[in-house]
Amino acid sequence: MRLIDEIVVHCTATNSKWYASRSAEDVVAEIRRWHVEERNWSDIGYHAVVHRDGSVAYGRPDWRKGAHVAGHNSTTIGIALVGGRGAVSDGKFEDNYTPEQEKALRKLIGEYKGKFPGILKVTGHNDYAPKACPGFDVGEWYEA
Repeated sequence: MRLIDEIVVHCTATNSKWYASRSAEDVVAEIRRWHVEERNWSDIGYHAVVHRDGSVAYGRPDWRKGAHVAGHNSTTIGIALVGGRGAVSDGKFEDNYTPEQEKALRKLIGEYKGKFPGILKVTGHNDYAPKACPGFDVGEWYEA
């Protein structure tokens, strides 16, 4: 198993109604299609996706290095929140995501920290790239 010391939170940059009537597994399948067919990656870049209703589906297996934040994939877990289109980097969680997503994300982070005790940081994609993704300050949100 690889060393995991950080979780990086992302967004799908989709509108709030995207795939709303579909399952989290359907969302993962569609993102996998984008990443494999359109970007020629070997798999979906994220390890988990949190749908608008709070359901979670898993993508790339934990034991495989992700493809979600350049230069920081080898020791991280990537989690994507569905939504975030039009987000700004200094927004608030509730500007783009649901209370169900917040509850599920906090639970998922706790599960990953239990599985990988070496996790020391929870960050956002915008901590490593000049992007709005995921649309809020993850460190500030997580500590709240």
